[in-house]
Amino acid sequence: MDALRPDHLGLYGYERPTSPHLDEWARESAVFERAFTTSPWTLPAFGSLLTGEIPARHGAGSRVRASNWTASSRLDDSLPTLPERLLASGFATGAIVNNPWLPPAVGLDRGFGTYDYQRPGERDHRRADEVVDLALAWLDRNAGNPFFLMVHVLDPHMSYDAPPPFGGRFTSGLEGGFELPVGEPRKTQRQAASIPELERAFIRAAYDEEIAFVDEELGRLFDGLRDRDLWNRIIVVLTADHGEELFDHEGFEHGHSVYQELLHVPLVMGGPGVRPARHAEPVSLVDIPHTILDALGVERGDPPDSLPGSAGLSLWPVVTEGEAVPNRLLTVEGTLYGSEQRAAIQWPLKLTVEIGSGRRRLFNLERDPQERTDLAPAERRAVSFLSQELSNRLRAAREGVRTEDVPLDEATLEELRSLGYVN
Repeated sequence: MDALRPDHLGLYGYERPTSPHLDEWARESAVFERAFTTSPWTLPAFGSLLTGEIPARHGAGSRVRASNWTASSRLDDSLPTLPERLLASGFATGAIVNNPWLPPAVGLDRGFGTYDYQRPGERDHRRADEVVDLALAWLDRNAGNPFFLMVHVLDPHMSYDAPPPFGGRFTSGLEGGFELPVGEPRKTQRQAASIPELERAFIRAAYDEEIAFVDEELGRLFDGLRDRDLWNRIIVVLTADHGEELFDHEGFEHGHSVYQELLHVPLVMGGPGVRPARHAEPVSLVDIPHTILDALGVERGDPPDSLPGSAGLSLWPVVTEGEAVPNRLLTVEGTLYGSEQRAAIQWPLKLTVEIGSGRRRLFNLERDPQERTDLAPAERRAVSFLSQELSNRLRAAREGVRTEDVPLDEATLEELRSLGYVN
């Protein structure tokens, strides 16, 4: 689910009933409470999701900045992807994707026998119901063999405009006289600090309506898997590319910061052999490809030039045998707007770095999950250690990366404008 905050799901403690189907499924699945993306926007996050490497190593989106919307960076062609490994092992591979940052030209289609990409726009992108229809049709054609299917729904990405009966479910009755859809993300982002609380509450409710709509459709997908006698024979993994800021730090949407509201993502796994449990250890999107390969008994191998600290690890022994996850240093990089920012997380400490100003902040996420108290002035040793580790990891990962720029054509730029990425 694109731009999905886990703290807006019932299974992560949210009070509003946004996710009854996912909540029910989670009770018999493995839930990771502290899963993190590798970047606060789509392209580099998907690069990690499909290679098991951090953005500095895989290169996708590495040279994209809002100040120069001329090109996107391709995935390093030397890195094998998860679907490539599965395709070579005899799996049918398919993807249904709906984000303008994911066209075949950026290289994320490698290894997919079917890469069903539609150019989305603010008013005409494929909604979750159409995506689920496409997923079920793909399964009818391919589920007779071992298969891997990646289903990507753009909802609850802006604009927030859930269809009936979900549109209005949480927004109707709120004071203020605001109307759906909630659009113009760049305008809302620019004015975020001055938007009154009544309007903020309406926007949050509209975001929740989109989640409820997708939850209903994922429930239909799960039912379709049961009807096809697949449910007890497959692994299902739910995650997101990044979160969404809803005025937590006086900002809005995503791509502009490395605060937790953008980095914390859901991660739930269910299927044969998976023990129902909740896991508090920090994990990352880079772990998902390694976990899937391990679960399916496919040799992971070592990607060319893979470096210690740049690749993920398999969580399969964690969800099946209860093994512990080592407390690793997790890295985050790549912002689209404002000053370039990075982060290093070694639980419970989190360091954030603004490249332009050099400002460093340190937070204790266990004691201060809202990131309000900067500990950097008092914890200089921790700041120095995490800064050096972050710098070393990213610098080493970039060495030898082979990628190229893909020009953004006018149609892609128009898609990005329609979704608020480009003015």
